[in-house]
Amino acid sequence: MKINFQASKRYFKKAIFIILTLLVIGFLGYRFKDKFLAGVVNNEPIFRFQLANRLSSLYGKTVLEDLIVEKLIFQEAKKKVVTVTPEEVNQELVNIQKQLGEKTDLDSLLALQGVKKADFLGQIKIQILLKKMLQNEIAVSEEEITKFLKENQKSMTATTEAGLKKEAKETLEQQKMTEKLNPWVSNLLSKAKILRFVK
Repeated sequence: MKINFQASKRYFKKAIFIILTLLVIGFLGYRFKDKFLAGVVNNEPIFRFQLANRLSSLYGKTVLEDLIVEKLIFQEAKKKVVTVTPEEVNQELVNIQKQLGEKTDLDSLLALQGVKKADFLGQIKIQILLKKMLQNEIAVSEEEITKFLKENQKSMTATTEAGLKKEAKETLEQQKMTEKLNPWVSNLLSKAKILRFVK
């Protein structure tokens, strides 16, 4: 009986290649399982695409609108050459931590609410961009600060005169920002060419 060594060698190489390929796929599948799987229930997988489909059907339109508005804000900032430095974001983080007080840790609070730090920093950046772009429309006069202090001083948290003025100014700026923001965003939306593919 003749043994075809060439055919056996080819078969052996093919078998080794298949085994190595399966091992690599298995390793990659295990190593990056979170990229494909959202969870496993009694050994039955819930795939990421299932989660994505459900989330898209429930919240897709809302999230898409948020992303569109964010994109428009960044485009407008680029057009007006308005930027935000990492130092400005860090300073705002310091301000937020001060407002929360020493006993409350911002990172723990974000984790408790299921908010990623990177997403939170992105929102801070957007807030700073908006403030810079709308600064002329949200400017607060000394008269407005004085009036606000007369009407609201008892409910304010600051204790020094400078602190009260700063708190009053920031509150008034925030109020004006809220008033101006919707019309400003609506104007951007009306001028933009937007294609929506999420139904």
